[in-house]
Amino acid sequence: MKRIGILIAIAAMPLASQTQPLEIPRATEPPRIDGIPDERIWQEAAVFTAFRTLEPDFGLPPSEKTELRVIYDEKTIYVAFQCSDRTPDRVKATLSDRDQNNGDDWVAFCLDTYNDELGAFFFLSNPLGIQMDGTLDGNADTDILLDMVWQSAGKRTPDGYTVEMAIPFSSLRFPGGQTLVMGFKAARFISRKSEEVDFPEFSPDRGAALTQFQKISFTDVHARRPLELIPSVTVSQEAMQRAGKMAYDKWKPDAGLTAKIGLGSSLTLDVAVNPDFAQVETDAGQIDVNLRNALYYTEKRPFFLERQEWFGLAATADGSPLQRLIHTRAIADPVAGLRLSGKLGKSGLISSLYALDEFVPEGGDPSNTHFGALRLARLLKADAYFGGIAASRVQGSRYYLAGGTDGRLRSGNRSTFEWHALGSRNSAETDRQGTALGLSWAYNSREWEMRTGFYRVSRDFSADFGYLTRTGLTTIPVFAAHNFLRSEKVIQRITPYYWSLHSFDHFAQRWETYNVLGTAVNMPRQTEISASYRLVTENFAGSRFSRNAVRIEGNSQPFNFLSVEASLLSGKRIYYDSEHPFQGRGSDWNAGIVLQPRTWLNIGLSWARSDFYQLETGEKIYDYTLYRMRTTVQFSKFLSFRTIAEYNAYKKQLNGNCLLSFTYIPGTVVYLGYGSLYEGLHWEDGEYRPAQGLLNTRQLWFFKASYLWRL
Repeated sequence: MKRIGILIAIAAMPLASQTQPLEIPRATEPPRIDGIPDERIWQEAAVFTAFRTLEPDFGLPPSEKTELRVIYDEKTIYVAFQCSDRTPDRVKATLSDRDQNNGDDWVAFCLDTYNDELGAFFFLSNPLGIQMDGTLDGNADTDILLDMVWQSAGKRTPDGYTVEMAIPFSSLRFPGGQTLVMGFKAARFISRKSEEVDFPEFSPDRGAALTQFQKISFTDVHARRPLELIPSVTVSQEAMQRAGKMAYDKWKPDAGLTAKIGLGSSLTLDVAVNPDFAQVETDAGQIDVNLRNALYYTEKRPFFLERQEWFGLAATADGSPLQRLIHTRAIADPVAGLRLSGKLGKSGLISSLYALDEFVPEGGDPSNTHFGALRLARLLKADAYFGGIAASRVQGSRYYLAGGTDGRLRSGNRSTFEWHALGSRNSAETDRQGTALGLSWAYNSREWEMRTGFYRVSRDFSADFGYLTRTGLTTIPVFAAHNFLRSEKVIQRITPYYWSLHSFDHFAQRWETYNVLGTAVNMPRQTEISASYRLVTENFAGSRFSRNAVRIEGNSQPFNFLSVEASLLSGKRIYYDSEHPFQGRGSDWNAGIVLQPRTWLNIGLSWARSDFYQLETGEKIYDYTLYRMRTTVQFSKFLSFRTIAEYNAYKKQLNGNCLLSFTYIPGTVVYLGYGSLYEGLHWEDGEYRPAQGLLNTRQLWFFKASYLWRL
């Protein structure tokens, strides 16, 4: 058996160029997932050792040896990493909750389960077995919001560390058939060296990342149709200030159910009835004064996360006013939801969503809102596709509809072309109809990255279910960057770059420009420093203003127990008052540190400040400052206690919350939490008035439990 593994390891050296998938050996018995791959069964596994660097440069021999073993049975894929390190005491590993092991050393196993080269799942573990998982797009950009059920364990050793993983086929989505062909990639990150090594070797000269995954095959896999039920119960009590004293509401019990039903081997129906869609952790505060467009918040609610990447829109990078046609954060308080997603035949793709939202804004229409979304795509060669996308929002007699086509084509290995062409209709504002067009071209190689395109959003286009920054704008972006690679030096990479947006404002009937010239420097210890100068003109309310500014930013992890980051943007800016806008100047400051004095303790401190002065008079218009502290005590892989305190000096508000959480697997969780709000108010003469002190104006206690039941 050992000889078989050796032969496979030898054959694996040039695997990326092979057209035939490698058949993974089948296990005769399952290994024990304890972080120590010492069972006899691992000698029968496929062995991969030909790792090459991705960072700081492509295709170099790794500084430390990594060995990967893969084997499977009818229900599970088993993975083992042996990570050698000549200074094992410098390996960084944190005991944390899942998805919170940023900055650690790690290993990852990635699977393109449909072998369509458009997306993949990834399963990542630090040296202590702490999990992070999620999805990759065609360029291997990560999204960690999706949580899956799998096992991992890690152990430190005298010469490095080892990690074992068990990934159930029931946690994956894949086509039917006796033989399954998937693409895979394995990766290892060495934190102190800022070094990532991959198998198979990735080269930007050979096309998109997922097209370079190694093809592997499995036979006689037990591909059962998934049936999962997650019943949940929530008990909460709210209190708020009323007439000068805290008034407590009654304890409110609530129950919900989420179900996942397999329809054949490739389609999945998700149903949610009265679910608890609330986020356990609120969004971090952002500076929300003097805005031209709404702030963007990422989706965190579990029901909306699966296949979220399929609702992405092509040709939306580099300054496109339209970022997303479908952004589920627009659904504020859903009471029910349906989602159908999966593959149609060998080359078809579908993802559809319906949600009933009972949120009623103050003074708004009391009718429930119906949200709908549909994505269809035809998969072409490599990561190319041709697709259609649609979104709707209906409330009472008012409706919003939008849709059209988008896609991606590849020219050779280095160039991609993307497009979208959309139309919208909105009855809320005198039956507005509009269009949006996007075209983009990108070129990537080891030394060069270049992009350009054309975006046009008409005056009357709307995206009520998406994220749109401006209308009535035609934009031509240009981006070029050159990498000077110095992988054996203290400075690993120097990247000068130029980025510009030349936009025609159809409301003002004049051009505006955005030109940035900068340089980024990468070094070990995850250190990056960049500086840039921007020459910017912008039209607003019939006038033209300057936004010329300088930007400096950097981040580093100088020690395993300390991470730091800071940034400064200083220059001219606009006061966005539609009646009386004026030219100003100001600065945005951001700084943060993360302290980890023990593997089980994490303390994060951050500070953000923005100020604005009128240019002519020097008068201060505002000074907005945020302070935030997040502390987590991790008792085990499953149990943690977290506190967050955030003070908004501009609004004189202090938010505080704490959470005791037990997460056995995604879906099986118990939470006990408390949150409170203090404001600069006091009760006087029958009303709340501004005050120097802080008054507790709102409280929330809650208990939540859910259980994943797989049938």
